[in-house]
Amino acid sequence: MKAEDNPVLIDVPMPIRTPRLLIRPPQPGDGVATASAVSETWEDLHRWMAWAESLDNHSAEQMEIRTRQIMAKFVLREEFNLLGVEIASGQPVIRCGFHGVDWKARQCETGFWVRKSAQGCGFATESTNALLRYAFGALGMRRVGITHSSGNEASRRVVEKLGFAPEGIQRAANLLPGGRIADRHLYARFDTAGLPPLDVQWDT
Repeated sequence: MKAEDNPVLIDVPMPIRTPRLLIRPPQPGDGVATASAVSETWEDLHRWMAWAESLDNHSAEQMEIRTRQIMAKFVLREEFNLLGVEIASGQPVIRCGFHGVDWKARQCETGFWVRKSAQGCGFATESTNALLRYAFGALGMRRVGITHSSGNEASRRVVEKLGFAPEGIQRAANLLPGGRIADRHLYARFDTAGLPPLDVQWDT
């Protein structure tokens, strides 16, 4: 049986290390830290993330439930919702990962959000650079896509800095909190050529 026919058999080396970050799957107990990061960053999340409709739905207990559901999806190789921990402080600073994983076509989407107190430090660029290298290296992906909503300039700057190729705009495709609608900007990369230099390692 090919691993693509049963992705549970695919080896996924973790964690991923960069000079400043340790990027790993969530673990039991991460719910409290996640709830704290969501609360701290709510203004930004409620503006751009479809899931950030009500802060009442993101208590520590609810985030712990979500953490364990994410862990199950990781084991099944369905989705990679990862946590980036700043090595110097030991504090979680970014959520990132891969979704829409298609193992047969070897393609996926990536994305991120940075907690408010860690914004402006380059963590989004560093983690996404690392994940691209990981996707094309460890996971053998052929295509990695990323999107952002019109007006999200912080995300646009990261996407362009990392050399994603623009693929078009889907008009009125993103439903945002409060029933707002935004255009969706699509980009993709097909290899690591031209990425900013970065020392990235992962366990084998």
